[in-house]
Amino acid sequence: MVEMITKGKEQVRGKSVLLYSGGMDSLMIDYLLKPDVLLNISMNSVYDKRERESFPDKEIVYLDNVIDLGRYERDDAIIPNRNAHLVLLASHYGETIWLGSVSGDRSFDKDQEFYMHMEILLNHMWQSQHWTEERRFEIYSPFKDRTKTDLVEEYLIKGGTEESLLKSYSCYKGEEKHCGHCKACFRKWVSLENNGIITGVEYWQKVPWEAPWLEEVMYQIYNGGYRGDEDTDIIDALEKTPRYVDLDRMEASSPIGWRSNENG
Repeated sequence: MVEMITKGKEQVRGKSVLLYSGGMDSLMIDYLLKPDVLLNISMNSVYDKRERESFPDKEIVYLDNVIDLGRYERDDAIIPNRNAHLVLLASHYGETIWLGSVSGDRSFDKDQEFYMHMEILLNHMWQSQHWTEERRFEIYSPFKDRTKTDLVEEYLIKGGTEESLLKSYSCYKGEEKHCGHCKACFRKWVSLENNGIITGVEYWQKVPWEAPWLEEVMYQIYNGGYRGDEDTDIIDALEKTPRYVDLDRMEASSPIGWRSNENG
């Protein structure tokens, strides 16, 4: 008779799981909410190794060689279907699954509809049956209604340190130093700058406010059509740089300036 892998049923874990990377969002969510399990899944992306070098000295569950999403990574660092794969793997560790997403994240695998569909899928697959107890899942981003600037502010108010934020790694290039020009670097800079954490030019390979793609979306940012609530944060940060000239130019040419829109 063939030996079964397990003779017992799968059981309810009763754990909260944070999909953990070296970025600021997951670092802050860990500090604020203290999940039971920090789960880092290697995707074989260009920045995997560098992210892990930034991790704090604490208990982290590492999954290696279980999935190779790096082969699907686009040149803009987007990995289609990424979070669906990660959530399915996280379900082996607990029923409450948290993703480090904030207001301003635009991918549809980080929105409420995605979370709802993944909950339905997992709840269907993990119904009580011959091999498992019933497990019921909850999947969400605890700070999805907050911008990255807001989250940094709360983290600092509740005792988090500037040093930890600066040690975190948020760059798509995977090099030792933040490139400064990818969108992950830019958003990190905005949230730090708006909370009085001055990184200085030495922190970046190139200063974020000179990112070449910024000019293409400046009009959208100015009109709140780029990242929604985060656009005001971006403008606040850019006003402290030479890019304030671009903002003044748009203000002068617009019948209703962005500040009027913000107050209205």
